[in-house]
Amino acid sequence: VPMLPPIEGLHENLQKDDAKVYCIHDMIDHLNDYPEDLTGKKVAVIGGGAVGLDVVEFFAPRGAEVTIVEMMGAIGNGLDASSTSSMNECMEKYHVRKMVNTALTKVNADSFEVKYDGKEETLPFDYGFVCLGMKAYAPIWEEMQKAFTGEDVEVLNIGDSVRARRIIDGVDAGRHLVLNTLDRLGFR
Repeated sequence: VPMLPPIEGLHENLQKDDAKVYCIHDMIDHLNDYPEDLTGKKVAVIGGGAVGLDVVEFFAPRGAEVTIVEMMGAIGNGLDASSTSSMNECMEKYHVRKMVNTALTKVNADSFEVKYDGKEETLPFDYGFVCLGMKAYAPIWEEMQKAFTGEDVEVLNIGDSVRARRIIDGVDAGRHLVLNTLDRLGFR
């Protein structure tokens, strides 16, 4: 699930009918509702990781004026070189405004307030996305453990229900889990 820290105004404005603030799930749920031509529309993206860059990649080619805000010193930190290169090309081609070392301080219904270099700025938007990463969500994990207590069944918590990660990391962890389990059961 999306990480949504206690930033002033975030929870009050997220997914409200009179606000324009969204998380990535909102975008995905309404993907077909966005116009092909967004010329003149402003999109502000908080979070310069993979999810934030996905939002940029969707809106920038549609003509929107896009700004991406990242608290760290670089956008796309931790991404592979190929992804970083293609995203930099996309951002340059569509004149995406990149704001690094910039903190989100407040969320309003139609603007983000940010701070950088001791300066404060208000970023108005038609669509504002908060993409601050994902966190694990395992609402039935404890119930599953209890259900199989005393049974000859091994229950494992794996994947993003342990820790949200990149797909490649999840595939690698799954591979190791399967191989270790096969070894332990004598099937290799």
